[in-house]
Amino acid sequence: MTIKSQPKASLGGHASPTQMHLSDALVALESHKGFSETRLRDLRSSIKRVAALLGDDPAHIPLDLPAVSAKLATISPAAAGLTSKSFSNIRSNFLRAVEASGLKLVQRPAKAPRSAAWAKLIADLSNKRIHIGLSRLAGHASAAGIEPEQINNAAIETFITAVRNGSLHRKPNDLHRKVTLIWNEVVRKTALNLQLVDVPSFRRPPKRIEWSLLTNAFRNDVDKYLTWCGGSDAFAADARSRALAPQTIRLRQNEIHAAITALVESGIKPTAIKSLADLVSSENFKRILRRRHETIGGRENVFNHGLARSLVDLAVRWVKIDAAAHAELKRLAGKIPMPISGLTDKNKRALRQFDDPAVLWRLYHLPWRLWAEVKRDAKPNFRTLVKAQAALAVAILCYIPVRLQNLATLTFDVHLFMRKAPGATSSLELPAGEVKNRRELAFDIPSDVAKMLIEYRNRIAPKVIGRRPDRLFVNVDGTPKTQWTVAWMIRTYLKRRAGIALSSHQFRHLSAKVLLDAEPGSFETVRQLLGHKSLTTTVGAYAGIDSRRAARHHQRLGEEALAAKKPARRSKKLA
Repeated sequence: MTIKSQPKASLGGHASPTQMHLSDALVALESHKGFSETRLRDLRSSIKRVAALLGDDPAHIPLDLPAVSAKLATISPAAAGLTSKSFSNIRSNFLRAVEASGLKLVQRPAKAPRSAAWAKLIADLSNKRIHIGLSRLAGHASAAGIEPEQINNAAIETFITAVRNGSLHRKPNDLHRKVTLIWNEVVRKTALNLQLVDVPSFRRPPKRIEWSLLTNAFRNDVDKYLTWCGGSDAFAADARSRALAPQTIRLRQNEIHAAITALVESGIKPTAIKSLADLVSSENFKRILRRRHETIGGRENVFNHGLARSLVDLAVRWVKIDAAAHAELKRLAGKIPMPISGLTDKNKRALRQFDDPAVLWRLYHLPWRLWAEVKRDAKPNFRTLVKAQAALAVAILCYIPVRLQNLATLTFDVHLFMRKAPGATSSLELPAGEVKNRRELAFDIPSDVAKMLIEYRNRIAPKVIGRRPDRLFVNVDGTPKTQWTVAWMIRTYLKRRAGIALSSHQFRHLSAKVLLDAEPGSFETVRQLLGHKSLTTTVGAYAGIDSRRAARHHQRLGEEALAAKKPARRSKKLA
């Protein structure tokens, strides 16, 4: 059974005349006699704090718990200047204030006493995960007079509806799925007369065609092509002059999948596509580009532009089309709008965070906060290891903005050369063969970061994995972490602990911003730091950043002119 996620209610807009607002809860609490003055003050304060977090006056925010919950779930405590504990207390007090106001029915199953049947069932289950997973359901069912034998799909739906409408649960969809999975586990483990329930799925329908629907001939052709791209046999007669990097090969596979999906959506049956040559026939190529172009409303798009170029390259190198066909594909590919140079809107949004100096301070301070926690941990475990690695990853990227594929594979005595002697300089060095544009890179490691790396290698990691690691980013069993795991770790710690939304690659854009903020026009310094081959690449990407500084300087000149003393007006002499 597939259940669609509930639409989020609006926090603003035009509310109906009978719609209650947070201000109504404040008024209702004024006459409440069941609490001390101190407790009432805390409850009223929680409503005002929630309103401030939502960015509006209590009189303008509808008393709609699902909408408030959805909005609060998007707020990072760190970004709001709160600890996780303080944020949790505000949420808890707000829910209690709404309950005390009597304006909304609030679900508090943890406070409800369990019936004898539910108490016995929970007591008979020795698994702590099951205890926690069913505690909310047990409390709700006990309050509603529903015994374990009566739990079915309808009872689960009633329970989840109560959670959505009467609590501030951050992820009711996740709760729905988790409760049903755990409940079915209990049904299968026990000999009681309990009913299995449907497990919902909230996954979005796939955007691309299932690979299994394509013919075996086509899939085999794709496998051969991707193997050839990787240069498996450098001495083959038709070998590529230069093998593609693994990440580029994955991109090619992704582009082929997108092209196939567009072709099928245009009306071609999957069974009619026998080989890659079918993608690059003049008619099918036109269908693919037209469908991709229409999907995004005719706007310029980096992926579509790259897809067109990759298919033309595939047609020439793999399918080996003739000159006339090549000229026609190039003509059609030229119809795709050229992407505008510079940062994407997504990257611009990421950089705008750092227009606030406090956000940049939180970023640079985060590694030292995490490292202090790591050093205080008396019994290091896998969580300690991950926290230490997150601290090191962020610290390195703040000062040495290497690409993710290089960061994830950093190895001691291969890329990281550590020096303990006083005054000695540790370094991070990347050989040309491991860098995207085949340029050797070398950086001095700041002394404080070097001390962290040495302590991690010699003391912290061995306590968890049992030996000194060779690679910087390893799992508990000593195996290397994938670059996607490293990326997730960085993004997660930045969001949860600093309230910053930043990917590992966006550190490169941030470094350019920091440099150009300090030294407007210093594109050559940015080029050397990021390892670009061409200054044109650097200027094209970051000219927009530097234009803001020119505008600021111009504004300062205007403000200085305005602040200057008005010159005295000279009187005219009579002739």
